[in-house]
Amino acid sequence: MTVDYADVVIAGGGISGASAACRLAAGGLSVVLLEKQETYEDLVRGEWLAPWGIREAQRLGVYDCFGAGGGWEIREWMTWDEAVSDDEVEAVDMTRFIPGIGGPLSFPHHAVSELMAAQAVDSGARLVMNAARITVTPGREPVVTYQTAGGEHEIRARMVLGATGRGNTIGRQIGVTMRNSMHHWGGGMMVAGMDGWPADVQAMGTEGDVMFMVFPQGYGRARLYLNFPTVNKHRYRGPGGVERFLAAFELDCLPDRGKAVTEAVPAGPLSVWPSVSSVPEGPPLVEGVVLIGDEAGNADTVLGTGLSCALRDSRTVCDILLDGDDWSPAAFDPYLREREFRLERLDFGASIISRLHVEFGPAAVERRRRVRRLMAKNFAAQVTGLLNMVAPEDVPEFGFSEFFAERLFRETA
Repeated sequence: MTVDYADVVIAGGGISGASAACRLAAGGLSVVLLEKQETYEDLVRGEWLAPWGIREAQRLGVYDCFGAGGGWEIREWMTWDEAVSDDEVEAVDMTRFIPGIGGPLSFPHHAVSELMAAQAVDSGARLVMNAARITVTPGREPVVTYQTAGGEHEIRARMVLGATGRGNTIGRQIGVTMRNSMHHWGGGMMVAGMDGWPADVQAMGTEGDVMFMVFPQGYGRARLYLNFPTVNKHRYRGPGGVERFLAAFELDCLPDRGKAVTEAVPAGPLSVWPSVSSVPEGPPLVEGVVLIGDEAGNADTVLGTGLSCALRDSRTVCDILLDGDDWSPAAFDPYLREREFRLERLDFGASIISRLHVEFGPAAVERRRRVRRLMAKNFAAQVTGLLNMVAPEDVPEFGFSEFFAERLFRETA
């Protein structure tokens, strides 16, 4: 067994872990970044970065990785929905929410992660690909072991960052438990050949028993998502699943019944998952180990804020590590307080989006119609939609009250 030493070991080479490696290595710390994949490949992860997440990327010094990795600015948002008539469909300008930032970015996750890992190496970090069976022993001097084709390895560190995502590999090892809830299922796939789709327009809507999302990535490529009831969790699995997934976009509410989507060509794997919200039941850290990104807890993916949160986590934790020599659990209290506040708001917002757009049947359609009328009359009713675009602390507080939710969803006008 080989034994190494490092200031920080980061388990997980996705965007949260790789961005932290970039920042910490550039700050002069010795960093080892462990990634379980042999090469970065499309695993169907989050690929949409809100304007407030773009600002976090800039602060971390990794923004250029998004552009070089294929980042594509989304300038308009269209809602096509069975509850919306053709003359009610309008484009929302997505470039106006944070001055100087522009619209959100859509991009291939694996390409951006690979570039961030390369930037970390250029800054002095050591990258280990194909790192399997990562185990962490917490403490004042935490120990990390992992395996590669060359055998078993051990690293003794001052700090370990757990960034393995929703699998919570490191969190489980250090005893962090999650309170999980699931409202629906989701699926995603990359496609090419969508040249008939407007290149800078993302779309969402609900019809029948599916809620769809389309995120262009430029040059005819797009990431497609579907959200659907748990009773349909097997619908897009097995032989013919890809064909059924694409056919689900043949919707009356879409222009030309979704022809631009249904005739697209698969350009990556189809993945289907339970859309789970995970809230940590205690602090997502112990002595010597801090969790960041989805591993520290996450809201339902329907909200689309996972990557923005991951970058906020990365920046906040890196700032603490670079600020001084106190790396005790108490030093991370500001991170824990801000994250708890943020996750509470995002989880509340995701529950509203899920109930509004990922519930089906005549009553749900009428609910969406009524909410649209309310939003048209009272702009303040659109407050929760800001969570997709601006940081949670910048969203008015009344949008997170039970009174607001009752007002939005009451069944009678």
